[in-house]
Amino acid sequence: MSDNWEPPKSDYELREERAPWGRRIAAALVLLIIGAGAIWLASKVVVPDELPVDDTVEQGEGEAGAEGEDSETPDKPLSDDEAWVAALEKDTLEGYREYLELFPKGKHKDEAQAEINKYDERDWQTALERNTLAGFEDYLEAWPEGLHASEAREKIAEIKAAEEARRKDAAERAAQEAGDWETAARENTVASYETYLAKHPTGAHADEARSRIASLQASAADEAAWQQAKTADRAASYEQYLASFPQGAHVAEAIAALEQLKPAPGRTFQDCDTCPLMVSLPSGNASLGAANDDALARPNEKPQRPVTFGNLFAIGVTEVTFADWGACVADGGCEAVGSDNGWGRGQRPVINVSWDAAQAYTEWLSKKTGFAYSLPSEAQWEYAARGGDKGIWAGGSAAALCAFANGAGSESGLDWGNPDCTDPAADRTMPAGGLSANAFGVRDMIGNVGEWTLDCNTLNLRDAPTDGAADQRGSCNQRVVRGGSWFSGPADLRYTARLMQRRGDRNDFTGFRVVRKIEN
Repeated sequence: MSDNWEPPKSDYELREERAPWGRRIAAALVLLIIGAGAIWLASKVVVPDELPVDDTVEQGEGEAGAEGEDSETPDKPLSDDEAWVAALEKDTLEGYREYLELFPKGKHKDEAQAEINKYDERDWQTALERNTLAGFEDYLEAWPEGLHASEAREKIAEIKAAEEARRKDAAERAAQEAGDWETAARENTVASYETYLAKHPTGAHADEARSRIASLQASAADEAAWQQAKTADRAASYEQYLASFPQGAHVAEAIAALEQLKPAPGRTFQDCDTCPLMVSLPSGNASLGAANDDALARPNEKPQRPVTFGNLFAIGVTEVTFADWGACVADGGCEAVGSDNGWGRGQRPVINVSWDAAQAYTEWLSKKTGFAYSLPSEAQWEYAARGGDKGIWAGGSAAALCAFANGAGSESGLDWGNPDCTDPAADRTMPAGGLSANAFGVRDMIGNVGEWTLDCNTLNLRDAPTDGAADQRGSCNQRVVRGGSWFSGPADLRYTARLMQRRGDRNDFTGFRVVRKIEN
């Protein structure tokens, strides 16, 4: 046997010595599979939008893109699974709705809808908790086709119906209460207000009803004392009433009654709230009519004569105003005046009234107050206008007249205008009482508007009454107007100037004032 002989190797030993190619190939396959899985998992990772971005990278990418726009490729559309993963990552209502928009029949559509329904249910529960019209309307606005859209509409209809029923019921109750209050206020008795309170103890007028009851009850003693004072009709009785009830309901009437019972020169009074303001004039003597030295005097103003006023009388402080006249119209005693020439009404002297209309006013005033009112006689008018003055003009001269009379001034452009006056009301009346008062406290006797008197037209003053009475001789279809007007110059603004008008004449320069008899 040769020295280099070796026994044959077994099969096992042959395999052990062979290169391990099979195991290497198997390992490579396993690694390949693991790598592919890792790549697939990496593709599913969602990068949050809020991750910081490297500006240099973006700039680099931008530059690269600018250099080679052809190399850019469009974004690859998401797959169903990718879109679902994105929705899950967002986990918002919008995210799930976006998935359904992309894949309305996708394999995750039921899951997406279930998630959306959770939001729907949550909003519905919120609406139920609010249980208001706005709450259900908010739900419908968010979910017009939602799971509970029909229920929401039913709830809205129910709430609106209930609100309408409540509104209607409240309106009916308010109407009933308003009617009951109107009845109580119209009757204005304790019983009527108590009836209202029995029905509406917390009504809108409950406090006022209680206040009126208290006022009515408190006024019982006041009214009894007033009736007692009126029955006695003496100064002492009215003074007692005023002392007992200084804030009483009849204080103004008591004061007026005292004025009437205790007249005194210079004292002003009103016989009613809507009556003209009057002033009591003193008794005395005066020379009335134009004097011989009055160069402007006309024949019908002479002769001058002495007149004696034995009794007090009162005259209106101003002419009767539109407001005064309106009270008579409202009470049915006077006819409505057609025009104020666009100058205004209120406290301006009433114009466009005839002598007969003025008479109707004095008759209404007498009936309303129970005292004797009338137009003044010429003598009463001139006595009041002069206030003791013996001159020709108020103030003593044509220049001084400007403070007392609204006449035609230098601005009027009229030939007869007063060159010494610049009239603040060049072509119209002024509100009554705006100029100076005379010594008797009367205003606007001269100018503004001429004033009707009781006297008939006479050629002169010869044989005219000397006791202050009206002259009823002559042509009584014409009546004397005194004082001149806003249209008059100095000659017609003298104390003695007389103008004749037919009793039915109406114009914008004639008005009137009243006098009242005072018993001593």
